[in-house]
Amino acid sequence: MLQLAFYKGPPADRWHSLSHRLTCFVTGSVYSHVELVINGLCWSASPRDGGVRSKQVDLTSGRWDVITLTPVNQKTESDALDWFRQHQGQGYDWAGVLRFVLPFLPQRSDQWFCAEAVAAALGLAHPAYWTPGMLSVSDNVPQLLKGTLAKEGTA
Repeated sequence: MLQLAFYKGPPADRWHSLSHRLTCFVTGSVYSHVELVINGLCWSASPRDGGVRSKQVDLTSGRWDVITLTPVNQKTESDALDWFRQHQGQGYDWAGVLRFVLPFLPQRSDQWFCAEAVAAALGLAHPAYWTPGMLSVSDNVPQLLKGTLAKEGTA
């Protein structure tokens, strides 16, 4: 099963609270982070964890909105998992985050921010331009992942 988990906060400490609010402000969204959940395991890129990684995350804490994606076929799920396994350990793309306000910054092929990694794993065009908020809008989900989009576990 494929799901998208969107972090809405609130963060527990001051630094992450500032980062969360700034990201939400710049991207115009209530979400500051996104995880691709594949069979219960979260995959993304995170500065806290040094870049692309998998991780167990408590998505029932009330800080996350979870959307279930219905892939057209099983290949979508396996392709996404293969992408993350191939890129696991690559660095976090700080310049990519800053590109939303400084678009002239160069793009690197070996570093990723959360939405960029998730978009690339799902095979979306131009992954560096996606934000968590953009991925949360059902109209933006491509035909590859069409199907039932229903928010779950919202608190």
